[in-house]
Amino acid sequence: LKSPNAARRAAVPSQIATMAASALSPSARARSRSPPRAAALKPGSSLQGLTALLLGLERRPDRRQRGEDMLTKEVPWLSTEFFRATDGKLDTIPDDEVAKTWNTKNNSNYGAYEDVMDKEGKILYTAAQFADPGVDYAFSPGERGCAHSHYRMWQSVLAENKPMLILEDDVQLIFERTCGGQSSGATFTERFELGMQEAVERRAEVLYLGWSGHRDGNYKHHEEKPGRKSQVLR
Repeated sequence: LKSPNAARRAAVPSQIATMAASALSPSARARSRSPPRAAALKPGSSLQGLTALLLGLERRPDRRQRGEDMLTKEVPWLSTEFFRATDGKLDTIPDDEVAKTWNTKNNSNYGAYEDVMDKEGKILYTAAQFADPGVDYAFSPGERGCAHSHYRMWQSVLAENKPMLILEDDVQLIFERTCGGQSSGATFTERFELGMQEAVERRAEVLYLGWSGHRDGNYKHHEEKPGRKSQVLR
């Protein structure tokens, strides 16, 4: 990992993510059923030969199977490799690789905190405290396992020394788009291609895929540059 200034966020659908993907609610799962198969969209030169690492727990083969089946159907051009996640409940995680606590200060760059009160209405932490000096919280075993998994994935990507796509096993490409219509492997490929092309032009080192419409993803660490915004990257 190099300078955070090199990281860019792609304005693509929210259920797609290189670093994290949220599990779908029952209603979202109902909406995510695949539409009739459209003609496969062939990727351009910036995506050819790309490999995706699909992160998942060994004890959840059902999630792995669903993710692999969906990707095979929707993006057949994408080569996928299963990456065994660190199991926070079973595996030993070195403290020098993943800490046991975390602080909210950096997170405040991405979202607005509010005052937290106890049952009697007494303020425990103010919004200002969350931003500076920050509030310390303990990681759960699952959170440490997730963090360690991505730490190992970064090591793998650096060792390969080539572009790679990081996905979690609950990634979903089929859902209703906020702009209207249905997302699919074809729409993902089209947007991803545009994002990669612009990332190369900007010499970006990390491209985060995800929805960035509301406050540009709540990313507030750097000041906005004047001028027209890109419709692909933020």
